[in-house]
Amino acid sequence: MYKYGLFRQAASNLAGVFGKSRAQRRLNRDRIRYYGLIDTVGQNMIPRQKYPTKIPLAFCFNARGARMAAVTMRSILDASAGRCDYDIYCVIDTDVDKTICDMMRNTIKPHKSSIHFVHGNHDFDESPRRKWPIAMWYRLMLPKLLPNVSRIIYADMDMIFFNDLIDIYEYDLGKNVIAAVPTRTSKYINSGFLLMDLDKIRKEKIYEQWIKASRENDFYNPDQDVLNYTLKGRIAFLPLKYNFQISHGSRIFKIYPKNELDDLKHNLVCLHYSDYVKPWSDGIRPVFSEYWWDVARRTGLFKE
Repeated sequence: MYKYGLFRQAASNLAGVFGKSRAQRRLNRDRIRYYGLIDTVGQNMIPRQKYPTKIPLAFCFNARGARMAAVTMRSILDASAGRCDYDIYCVIDTDVDKTICDMMRNTIKPHKSSIHFVHGNHDFDESPRRKWPIAMWYRLMLPKLLPNVSRIIYADMDMIFFNDLIDIYEYDLGKNVIAAVPTRTSKYINSGFLLMDLDKIRKEKIYEQWIKASRENDFYNPDQDVLNYTLKGRIAFLPLKYNFQISHGSRIFKIYPKNELDDLKHNLVCLHYSDYVKPWSDGIRPVFSEYWWDVARRTGLFKE
């Protein structure tokens, strides 16, 4: 248990009694839970020579999520300026039209990264997805949709980045197939941020295992559970700074060691707005929403 975990938990629970809505009560709790965890993020990067090649990076979305994905994309590009560029692959639904694609291209114009649009396939059409759109399955299609890409980083559309992704792209997976941040328990990962060895997935026919598992099981968190179920023992666990989820609640102090929590203060890479309320929601917004809006304003796609 983190040194102040018990105190924070007690204080946040008390704060959560007050508030007219669930969102307000959650915000009251999180302001205390996470107070001081983030400070000078993105300001202490050691200067380095620019990375020699573009790093493959993937987003998956439908028309409804396009603007949010553009904000996440812009945050990575701004945080990586002068350090590296990206080959950005957008796996899109059929409702993403030319106007949306042009909007995404304009988002990256200040940078030298490239953007490519690929339509999702129909391999997971028969797989249960509960409340999520079909685009939820698109991240699992990457090995098939991008046959010439060896490894790739995938990111959800409700994230903000404060540092470049050079270190994680060069991460040695060893015998593992993917790398991700554990959540809930020490062996269960969140699928919002992934390093994927696409060559290994294709060679070992893991893609076919994903399709089979997705159709035979009605998982609670479909794509995430498929990864955890099929890749048990083949997942490398990343530090919390690569996927800090605001939905963790007080269990964050139970799951993660003190050094990983301390690392958030100055070295946070990815902030994940994984709760049911988002920074762009009307009314009450989650803790740390100001970071998202700092980037959103630069895109010109959102007005408060």
